[in-house]
Amino acid sequence: MMTSGIAGAVRATAKAANDGPIKEYLTEVYRALYVAAEIRSDVLHARPATHPDEGQRLNRSETRNSRTTGTRFWIDDEWFDSAISALNEKLSAVSRVRPPFVHAAEEK
Repeated sequence: MMTSGIAGAVRATAKAANDGPIKEYLTEVYRALYVAAEIRSDVLHARPATHPDEGQRLNRSETRNSRTTGTRFWIDDEWFDSAISALNEKLSAVSRVRPPFVHAAEEK
């Protein structure tokens, strides 16, 4: 299963869960996975090209609803910094709502 498929499965589980900390956690997890899936897709579908200032880089056609928009963008240092920042924000959101893990013996 690819990243977006995993995100979809987690999303379905989150929607079926009762309100509470587990649902909040699963919701943030699937949101983070969708961001990761988008980043992954951009890198995988980009093509090598010569950047005017940075030498060999990747160039990607922007898509919406599985169709190209006619806009292209560079996967360069600025793009990587932005992608890392977006992932870090999502991971922080997951960490904020992660419920404590309790060992079964501790519950008694």
